[in-house]
Amino acid sequence: MTLIRHPGSWQQMALASPGAGAARDIALMLADARAVLDWLASGGAPAAARQAAALLEDTDSPYDLQHLAGAVAEAEARLNQAVRDALAGVPARIPGS
Repeated sequence: MTLIRHPGSWQQMALASPGAGAARDIALMLADARAVLDWLASGGAPAAARQAAALLEDTDSPYDLQHLAGAVAEAEARLNQAVRDALAGVPARIPGS
């Protein structure tokens, strides 16, 4: 598990519900962010990776670069699963149309 848990946050988040368009946009943004983070974490750009790691450290982030990439990937997967679950009961076609 790479996402960080905060006590009580699940109760507050249960009230948050993005619309379908926003969920799609967030999923696309997370995919792009994950690609950039994966590239940085892999050492594809050593200077940029060092700067990103230093920024995370300076902001007292609980993540290092690799764990942040993993957390973004997990968030993306969870969002995509939530969208699939939400659409599971919606018929592909409206009868009679």
